[in-house]
Amino acid sequence: MGVEYQDLCDPYMLEKDEEGFYGFWGSCTNSYRDTKHHRGYQILLKWRDAIRRKRSENSESEKKSSFQAAFDRLKKCEALPAGVTADSVTNDPFFVYTSNVDSHFKRDFDSKEVYELHGSVETWQCAGDVKTGAREPCEKVWKLPADFRFDLDEDSMKAPGADATTCPECGGKGRPNVLMFHDTQWIANATEENGYIAWESVMELMLEEDPTLNLVVLEIGCGTRVPSVRRETEMVVADVIEGCGRPQATLIRINLDIPTCDNPLIIANNRFLPIKSKGLEALEGIDRELILLRQKDWTEEPVKGVDIQYDFDT
Repeated sequence: MGVEYQDLCDPYMLEKDEEGFYGFWGSCTNSYRDTKHHRGYQILLKWRDAIRRKRSENSESEKKSSFQAAFDRLKKCEALPAGVTADSVTNDPFFVYTSNVDSHFKRDFDSKEVYELHGSVETWQCAGDVKTGAREPCEKVWKLPADFRFDLDEDSMKAPGADATTCPECGGKGRPNVLMFHDTQWIANATEENGYIAWESVMELMLEEDPTLNLVVLEIGCGTRVPSVRRETEMVVADVIEGCGRPQATLIRINLDIPTCDNPLIIANNRFLPIKSKGLEALEGIDRELILLRQKDWTEEPVKGVDIQYDFDT
């Protein structure tokens, strides 16, 4: 098409070249929907379910009451986002924090345990009247129909708009609800964001009050071009170490190119494990080791919380 990625991933492109804009995002959406999960997703699901089973064996009702008690204390002192309720936040010791926009995690994981911090191509928002600028976008957000496909011209990589990409509220043009370059009108998913903030706050309080608990932050394939996830994972682990006054959190960073950590507190407490590998290969290797440990009936310190990250960085 003769344009750079930064140009295509810019809301202004909808005004400059509507069919080029829809062609780019239509190609992404069609491709994401056609792509099947690799085994890594099933490995993560297996680990999550194993954590749930272990929790159940160790009195799930007791753990839920501990979560509820911590949630209630934070809510009472107004330390949680407004409007958040215990029912809207997962009480599992597991969370997916992802900058992927393909929405693949939501195919299998519970919606309450996934935060897509940059949005998703499966959700669209109003862009208003982009041709004349006479109408500002409304705040309507909607899901693409499950059977919808963009009518993409493979030669020109262009696609027309459609009813599915038109705002059902005001009739304006639609755009993906994805944070783009130079984006001043993106509508963040406050429900997911607040759910993650509340979950993290509750888990940090539970860690502070119980020195037998540990948090493992597993970061998979997050680059430095869009370093949102790398910064968040380091901040979470450092906050736990500092807040607890004990090294109760570990960052495992799977990265083939940059498996390093910039946080001195994490390094000083020896709570960083770099794995120089591709994501799937690392997950398969870790899974094999876990199977061997179970077969040998070795007992390791229990991992009570797991925070899974996956990065969108193209």
